[in-house]
Amino acid sequence: MITYRLAKSSDAMSLAKVHIICAKHQNDGFFHKLGVLFIWRYYKILISNKHSVIVLAEDENGFCYGFHSGTLKAEEQLLSMKKNKISLFFSVLPQLILSPNLILEVIKRYKYVSNDKSIKYGVKFGPRAVYWAWHPSYKNGPGSVMIRKMWGNIIYELGYGSFKFEVDLTNVDIKKYVRAFSCILIEELDLPDGRKRVILEQSSKKFRVLTKK
Repeated sequence: MITYRLAKSSDAMSLAKVHIICAKHQNDGFFHKLGVLFIWRYYKILISNKHSVIVLAEDENGFCYGFHSGTLKAEEQLLSMKKNKISLFFSVLPQLILSPNLILEVIKRYKYVSNDKSIKYGVKFGPRAVYWAWHPSYKNGPGSVMIRKMWGNIIYELGYGSFKFEVDLTNVDIKKYVRAFSCILIEELDLPDGRKRVILEQSSKKFRVLTKK
């Protein structure tokens, strides 16, 4: 039986492991290349931020099937990353030693976190859906969709009528999702590594209706 709850600090490693597994199945993924130590530290910081909202799905044995992370204030999330830049650097250092080619990409993302206007990766202000992950071995169940609905419902109940998120155009399911949830295109981005990305806005009210059915 799967249960859902808000993530706490001790869940950071579970989130990191699921994130890596899911990211490896995505086209052009980068984050998982930074290693489990970095991603664990990243989620520790995220969970400690008072504006973060992370819903986790687990079974009775504590096995994490997936999660949905996000924030009520993207600007505060970026500020948290900036304030913890030293600990984040040391957590990614082992991967940089093993793969020096990652250094340039890490620098670009640091510029983005530091609010360098010449570097754009995604949403910088307001409610933001950050990462939606579900273990690829259990994708046939309804849990993946339910956890997205639950996250959106929380955002709505906290008084936010919509949220933004970014998606790479290599995601083959994005057109279906945009049609199903009437997402609005906010901006198209050309990432420094050549990828095409869009920022979308979605009503959180629709999730409230779907969750109550």
